[in-house]
Amino acid sequence: MNKITLEQWVEITRESGMPLYAVLTKTGASQAVAEYYRHDGSHTPYGLYARTPYADWFSVMPMIVSLSENSPFLSWVAETEHKDWGWLARSPFSLDVIGEHIRGLTQVILPSGKEVFFRYWDGEYFSEHLRFFGQDWADILPSFPFYWVNGEYFTVQIPAQSKPQAFPWWHVPQQLIDFMLEENLAPLVTNLIIWLQENEPDLYESFPETTIRYKAEHLCQLSQAQSMGKSLLMEELVNALKDDLALQSNPFETLPLSFFTPPSF
Repeated sequence: MNKITLEQWVEITRESGMPLYAVLTKTGASQAVAEYYRHDGSHTPYGLYARTPYADWFSVMPMIVSLSENSPFLSWVAETEHKDWGWLARSPFSLDVIGEHIRGLTQVILPSGKEVFFRYWDGEYFSEHLRFFGQDWADILPSFPFYWVNGEYFTVQIPAQSKPQAFPWWHVPQQLIDFMLEENLAPLVTNLIIWLQENEPDLYESFPETTIRYKAEHLCQLSQAQSMGKSLLMEELVNALKDDLALQSNPFETLPLSFFTPPSF
Protein backbone atom coordinates (compact mmCIF):
# COMPACT_ATOMS: atom_id res chain seq x y z
CA MET A 1 0.00 0.00 0.00
CA ASN A 2 1.09 3.58 -0.69
CA LYS A 3 0.54 5.09 2.75
CA ILE A 4 0.81 8.84 3.35
CA THR A 5 -0.72 11.28 5.81
CA LEU A 6 -3.42 13.59 4.55
CA GLU A 7 -1.34 16.65 5.41
CA GLN A 8 1.59 15.34 3.35
CA TRP A 9 -0.61 14.43 0.41
CA VAL A 10 -2.29 17.84 0.33
CA GLU A 11 1.08 19.59 0.49
CA ILE A 12 2.71 17.46 -2.23
CA THR A 13 -0.21 17.53 -4.68
CA ARG A 14 -0.77 21.27 -4.10
CA GLU A 15 2.18 21.85 -6.45
CA SER A 16 0.05 20.56 -9.34
CA GLY A 17 -2.11 23.68 -9.06
CA MET A 18 -5.22 21.51 -9.43
CA PRO A 19 -8.35 22.12 -7.32
CA LEU A 20 -9.10 19.79 -4.43
CA TYR A 21 -12.38 17.86 -4.31
CA ALA A 22 -14.13 15.52 -1.88
CA VAL A 23 -16.55 12.82 -2.99
CA LEU A 24 -18.94 12.23 -0.09
CA THR A 25 -21.44 9.54 0.82
CA LYS A 26 -24.87 10.27 2.20
CA THR A 27 -25.34 6.73 3.47
CA GLY A 28 -23.69 4.81 6.28
CA ALA A 29 -22.67 5.84 9.78
CA SER A 30 -20.09 8.46 8.79
CA GLN A 31 -22.68 11.13 7.87
CA ALA A 32 -19.97 12.69 5.69
CA VAL A 33 -22.16 15.35 4.07
CA ALA A 34 -23.47 16.49 7.45
CA GLU A 35 -19.89 16.57 8.76
CA TYR A 36 -18.84 18.71 5.80
CA TYR A 37 -21.52 21.27 6.63
CA ARG A 38 -20.60 21.11 10.32
CA HIS A 39 -16.89 21.78 9.73
CA ASP A 40 -16.87 23.86 6.53
CA GLY A 41 -20.00 24.41 4.43
CA SER A 42 -18.46 27.20 2.34
CA HIS A 43 -19.55 25.48 -0.90
CA THR A 44 -22.73 23.64 -1.83
CA PRO A 45 -22.07 19.95 -2.61
CA TYR A 46 -23.07 18.86 -6.10
CA GLY A 47 -25.38 15.83 -6.38
CA LEU A 48 -23.82 13.16 -8.58
CA TYR A 49 -27.19 11.66 -9.56
CA ALA A 50 -28.24 14.99 -11.12
CA ARG A 51 -29.43 14.63 -14.72
CA THR A 52 -30.18 10.94 -14.21
CA PRO A 53 -33.47 9.13 -13.51
CA TYR A 54 -32.37 9.13 -9.85
CA ALA A 55 -32.10 12.91 -9.53
CA ASP A 56 -34.67 12.95 -6.70
CA TRP A 57 -32.91 10.32 -4.59
CA PHE A 58 -31.69 13.04 -2.24
CA SER A 59 -31.35 10.90 0.88
CA VAL A 60 -28.82 8.50 -0.70
CA MET A 61 -27.25 10.63 -3.42
CA PRO A 62 -23.42 10.77 -3.41
CA MET A 63 -22.02 14.30 -3.56
CA ILE A 64 -18.88 16.09 -4.70
CA VAL A 65 -17.67 19.39 -3.29
CA SER A 66 -14.71 21.68 -3.88
CA LEU A 67 -12.43 22.22 -0.88
CA SER A 68 -9.96 24.96 -0.06
CA GLU A 69 -6.42 23.90 0.79
CA ASN A 70 -7.04 24.78 4.44
CA SER A 71 -10.61 23.56 4.75
CA PRO A 72 -11.49 22.68 8.37
CA PHE A 73 -13.24 19.62 6.96
CA LEU A 74 -9.81 18.13 6.21
CA SER A 75 -9.19 17.77 9.94
CA TRP A 76 -12.29 15.62 10.25
CA VAL A 77 -11.18 13.54 7.24
CA ALA A 78 -7.75 12.98 8.79
CA GLU A 79 -9.18 11.90 12.15
CA THR A 80 -12.34 9.95 11.31
CA GLU A 81 -12.40 6.23 11.99
CA HIS A 82 -14.98 5.65 9.25
CA LYS A 83 -13.69 4.01 6.07
CA ASP A 84 -16.77 4.50 3.90
CA TRP A 85 -17.15 8.30 4.14
CA GLY A 86 -15.77 9.00 0.64
CA TRP A 87 -12.39 10.12 -0.70
CA LEU A 88 -10.32 13.12 -1.84
CA ALA A 89 -8.89 13.86 -5.26
CA ARG A 90 -7.47 16.61 -7.44
CA SER A 91 -8.53 17.34 -10.98
CA PRO A 92 -7.67 19.84 -13.71
CA PHE A 93 -11.26 19.76 -14.97
CA SER A 94 -14.34 21.77 -14.07
CA LEU A 95 -16.96 20.38 -11.72
CA ASP A 96 -19.37 19.96 -14.66
CA VAL A 97 -16.90 17.81 -16.60
CA ILE A 98 -16.03 15.76 -13.53
CA GLY A 99 -19.73 15.25 -12.82
CA GLU A 100 -20.38 13.99 -16.36
CA HIS A 101 -17.65 11.37 -16.08
CA ILE A 102 -18.71 10.15 -12.63
CA ARG A 103 -22.35 10.12 -13.72
CA GLY A 104 -21.32 7.62 -16.41
CA LEU A 105 -20.53 5.18 -13.59
CA THR A 106 -23.88 5.47 -11.81
CA GLN A 107 -24.61 1.90 -12.83
CA VAL A 108 -22.23 -0.76 -14.13
CA ILE A 109 -22.66 -4.19 -15.72
CA LEU A 110 -21.66 -7.32 -13.81
CA PRO A 111 -20.24 -10.40 -15.59
CA SER A 112 -23.71 -11.95 -15.29
CA GLY A 113 -25.14 -9.06 -17.34
CA LYS A 114 -27.00 -7.58 -14.38
CA GLU A 115 -26.91 -3.78 -14.05
CA VAL A 116 -26.14 -2.54 -10.53
CA PHE A 117 -25.30 0.73 -8.79
CA PHE A 118 -21.58 1.33 -8.46
CA ARG A 119 -20.53 2.24 -4.90
CA TYR A 120 -17.70 4.53 -6.02
CA TRP A 121 -18.40 6.87 -3.08
CA ASP A 122 -17.39 4.21 -0.53
CA GLY A 123 -13.65 4.69 0.01
CA GLU A 124 -13.06 1.21 1.39
CA TYR A 125 -14.71 -0.29 -1.69
CA PHE A 126 -13.32 2.23 -4.19
CA SER A 127 -9.67 1.80 -3.18
CA GLU A 128 -9.80 -1.84 -4.26
CA HIS A 129 -10.59 -0.70 -7.81
CA LEU A 130 -7.68 1.74 -7.88
CA ARG A 131 -5.35 -0.91 -6.49
CA PHE A 132 -6.45 -3.52 -9.05
CA PHE A 133 -6.42 -1.35 -12.18
CA GLY A 134 -3.48 0.95 -11.49
CA GLN A 135 -2.83 3.13 -14.53
CA ASP A 136 -5.65 1.44 -16.47
CA TRP A 137 -8.14 3.18 -14.18
CA ALA A 138 -7.73 6.21 -16.45
CA ASP A 139 -9.77 4.32 -19.07
CA ILE A 140 -12.69 4.09 -16.64
CA LEU A 141 -12.63 7.44 -14.81
CA PRO A 142 -10.36 9.88 -16.65
CA SER A 143 -11.05 12.80 -14.30
CA PHE A 144 -8.57 12.59 -11.42
CA PRO A 145 -4.79 12.12 -11.53
CA PHE A 146 -4.39 12.24 -7.73
CA TYR A 147 -6.40 10.34 -5.11
CA TRP A 148 -6.24 10.06 -1.30
CA VAL A 149 -8.37 7.24 0.07
CA ASN A 150 -8.22 6.26 3.75
CA GLY A 151 -4.55 7.08 4.18
CA GLU A 152 -3.47 5.64 0.83
CA TYR A 153 -2.52 7.64 -2.26
CA PHE A 154 -2.95 6.72 -5.91
CA THR A 155 -1.59 8.50 -8.98
CA VAL A 156 -3.04 7.99 -12.46
CA GLN A 157 -1.98 9.62 -15.72
CA ILE A 158 -5.14 10.91 -17.37
CA PRO A 159 -5.69 12.19 -20.93
CA ALA A 160 -6.07 15.91 -21.60
CA GLN A 161 -9.50 15.27 -23.09
CA SER A 162 -11.93 12.37 -23.05
CA LYS A 163 -15.60 12.01 -23.88
CA PRO A 164 -17.99 11.11 -21.03
CA GLN A 165 -20.06 7.98 -21.58
CA ALA A 166 -23.67 7.39 -20.62
CA PHE A 167 -24.28 4.62 -18.09
CA PRO A 168 -24.33 1.70 -18.06
CA TRP A 169 -21.30 1.18 -20.28
CA TRP A 170 -18.61 -0.32 -18.03
CA HIS A 171 -18.50 -4.12 -17.84
CA VAL A 172 -16.97 -5.11 -14.50
CA PRO A 173 -14.38 -7.85 -15.11
CA GLN A 174 -14.68 -11.07 -13.14
CA GLN A 175 -10.98 -10.76 -12.25
CA LEU A 176 -11.75 -7.58 -10.29
CA ILE A 177 -14.50 -9.30 -8.32
CA ASP A 178 -12.21 -12.23 -7.51
CA PHE A 179 -9.45 -9.82 -6.44
CA MET A 180 -11.77 -7.88 -4.17
CA LEU A 181 -13.09 -11.01 -2.47
CA GLU A 182 -9.55 -12.22 -1.86
CA GLU A 183 -8.58 -8.85 -0.38
CA ASN A 184 -11.76 -8.00 1.50
CA LEU A 185 -15.06 -9.76 2.15
CA ALA A 186 -16.87 -6.47 2.89
CA PRO A 187 -18.28 -5.99 -0.66
CA LEU A 188 -19.77 -9.49 -0.65
CA VAL A 189 -21.23 -8.99 2.83
CA THR A 190 -22.78 -5.67 1.77
CA ASN A 191 -24.21 -7.22 -1.39
CA LEU A 192 -25.79 -10.05 0.63
CA ILE A 193 -27.44 -7.56 2.98
CA ILE A 194 -28.73 -5.46 0.08
CA TRP A 195 -30.06 -8.59 -1.63
CA LEU A 196 -31.84 -9.66 1.56
CA GLN A 197 -33.36 -6.19 2.00
CA GLU A 198 -34.68 -6.18 -1.58
CA ASN A 199 -35.83 -9.81 -1.84
CA GLU A 200 -36.78 -10.75 1.73
CA PRO A 201 -37.92 -7.42 3.26
CA ASP A 202 -39.98 -9.01 6.04
CA LEU A 203 -37.03 -11.14 7.13
CA TYR A 204 -34.69 -8.16 6.90
CA GLU A 205 -36.96 -6.06 9.11
CA SER A 206 -37.11 -8.81 11.73
CA PHE A 207 -33.49 -8.36 12.83
CA PRO A 208 -31.09 -5.54 13.67
CA GLU A 209 -28.67 -5.03 10.77
CA THR A 210 -25.77 -5.81 13.11
CA THR A 211 -27.16 -9.33 13.55
CA ILE A 212 -27.63 -9.79 9.81
CA ARG A 213 -24.13 -8.48 9.11
CA TYR A 214 -22.61 -10.84 11.67
CA LYS A 215 -24.30 -13.85 10.09
CA ALA A 216 -23.39 -12.70 6.56
CA GLU A 217 -19.74 -12.24 7.54
CA HIS A 218 -19.66 -15.71 9.12
CA LEU A 219 -21.15 -17.28 5.98
CA CYS A 220 -18.73 -15.40 3.71
CA GLN A 221 -15.80 -16.71 5.73
CA LEU A 222 -17.17 -20.23 5.34
CA SER A 223 -17.64 -19.64 1.62
CA GLN A 224 -13.93 -19.04 1.18
CA ALA A 225 -13.09 -22.33 2.87
CA GLN A 226 -15.83 -24.34 1.13
CA SER A 227 -15.94 -22.54 -2.27
CA MET A 228 -19.63 -21.64 -1.80
CA GLY A 229 -21.30 -19.85 -4.71
CA LYS A 230 -23.22 -16.61 -4.18
CA SER A 231 -26.61 -18.24 -4.76
CA LEU A 232 -25.86 -20.80 -2.04
CA LEU A 233 -24.70 -18.01 0.27
CA MET A 234 -28.03 -16.24 -0.19
CA GLU A 235 -29.93 -19.45 0.53
CA GLU A 236 -27.86 -20.17 3.63
CA LEU A 237 -28.35 -16.63 4.97
CA VAL A 238 -32.12 -16.84 4.54
CA ASN A 239 -32.25 -20.28 6.21
CA ALA A 240 -30.09 -19.13 9.14
CA LEU A 241 -32.30 -16.10 9.77
CA LYS A 242 -35.51 -18.14 9.45
CA ASP A 243 -34.16 -20.63 11.97
CA ASP A 244 -33.41 -17.79 14.40
CA LEU A 245 -36.87 -16.35 13.84
CA ALA A 246 -38.47 -19.71 14.56
CA LEU A 247 -36.54 -19.97 17.83
CA GLN A 248 -37.65 -16.46 18.81
CA SER A 249 -41.31 -17.46 18.40
CA ASN A 250 -40.87 -20.85 20.13
CA PRO A 251 -39.25 -20.86 23.59
CA PHE A 252 -38.60 -24.60 23.32
CA GLU A 253 -35.91 -25.60 20.87
CA THR A 254 -37.09 -28.40 18.62
CA LEU A 255 -34.68 -31.31 18.72
CA PRO A 256 -34.67 -34.39 16.46
CA LEU A 257 -35.89 -37.69 17.88
CA SER A 258 -32.38 -39.11 17.59
CA PHE A 259 -31.32 -36.65 20.34
CA PHE A 260 -33.38 -38.64 22.88
CA THR A 261 -32.23 -42.05 21.63
CA PRO A 262 -29.41 -43.47 23.76
CA PRO A 263 -26.32 -44.40 21.80
CA SER A 264 -25.58 -48.08 21.30
CA PHE A 265 -22.18 -49.48 22.17
